[in-house]
Amino acid sequence: MGDSDKKLSWAVGKKTVMCVGATSIDFVSTTKTFPEPNKLEKAVGGYWIRGGNASNNCTVLSNLGVKVEFFGMLSSLCMFQVLVDDLKARGIIVENCPTCDQPAPFASVILTKSTKTRNIISCNSNFPHVDINDFRKLDLSKYGWIHMRALYFENTMAMIKELAAYNANREDKIVVSVEFDHNLDDMWPLMDYCDYAIFSKQLAHPNGWLSIEDACMQLDERLGMRFGLNLKRPCLIVLWGDQGAGFMDLAGHYTHSKPHKPRRIVDALGAGDTFVGAFIYALYIRERSLPVAVDFGNRMASYKCSKNGYDHIANILLPPVL
Repeated sequence: MGDSDKKLSWAVGKKTVMCVGATSIDFVSTTKTFPEPNKLEKAVGGYWIRGGNASNNCTVLSNLGVKVEFFGMLSSLCMFQVLVDDLKARGIIVENCPTCDQPAPFASVILTKSTKTRNIISCNSNFPHVDINDFRKLDLSKYGWIHMRALYFENTMAMIKELAAYNANREDKIVVSVEFDHNLDDMWPLMDYCDYAIFSKQLAHPNGWLSIEDACMQLDERLGMRFGLNLKRPCLIVLWGDQGAGFMDLAGHYTHSKPHKPRRIVDALGAGDTFVGAFIYALYIRERSLPVAVDFGNRMASYKCSKNGYDHIANILLPPVL
């Protein structure tokens, strides 16, 4: 059995994983120091890459041998075709994506070597997103896990309620995960409908979180203050960069998952997206426990940073040559 067959064999019998969101063209420049105003700064390297949280999640899952589908708006313009071609070349399903004739969203990314930081300037030019009408055209029986980014509340809420209605009378339910990285107060009602809620460290300052544990405790307390019938209690996962991740299970028990720091950081862009993809893989495809899945997500996010892009991450799954 070849290496590719080994990866795919673990996913045999599993339904498709769908990631709902956006894809964009990312122009990445690496500089020694961050550019100063009105001063020419020469990049030491540069490239373009297909970006977008959901798009990156799909790349990670595909590299791990998972049957995965991207569901987001595509553009019919020529410039966007490079993104579609790359998605298809990686075996990522896009056949259910609606299309428009607007310019592709893009982002300018500056990776600064001296500070090991990244700065992202995004431009979506009011690019449309999939809505409930697009979502209702899907055959939901094909999917075992659907991951969404909490980006546009009305659209996301409508889709997640559709999933809740679908799951209501079925034993073989679709697992729903939601990623929160901005406007938590506005997006909070989504918590009532997801199985796993993943939070970015970007939410720490606006919400007064002082640490990973403090974030989990505050989120747990807020969950306990909800009113309503049949409210779902999700597992909480909080990502905290180089400090690893914290999570709280359904019983409210907190655990800190230590980071696995790479020897050398080459490319940290998309580390969080790698965690999400690896986390879904460990839980859904490999049927591991929550602690193991969070640790695996940490490991894969760290390994992703050791090289450019995502194509090397599946190497961690291969047995050593003896």
